[in-house]
Amino acid sequence: MMKIQVNEDSQQVTLQIEGRVAGPFVPALENSWLNARASSADRRICVDLKDVTCIDRAGRKLLQTMHRNGAQFLRAGLAIQDIVEEIREAPECKQ
Repeated sequence: MMKIQVNEDSQQVTLQIEGRVAGPFVPALENSWLNARASSADRRICVDLKDVTCIDRAGRKLLQTMHRNGAQFLRAGLAIQDIVEEIREAPECKQ
């Protein structure tokens, strides 16, 4: 299960994620992120991962895409912190 709460202010949109970023829940996060981008072109998009319990391969790929497109990760719990750091430090792919 995954819960997404969207919090907005004048400077940023925060996607607060709770639960699993895995399996059938990954498209829901992607849709929330794309909607936030479309409606908030002039605001920063932040992702709060403090309450995430699991990230699978598809979830990790989505988070990498979000990060490459400017999303900032605010927090992550101990179980997820290593994954977030790897995403932040990964070199961008060149095409």
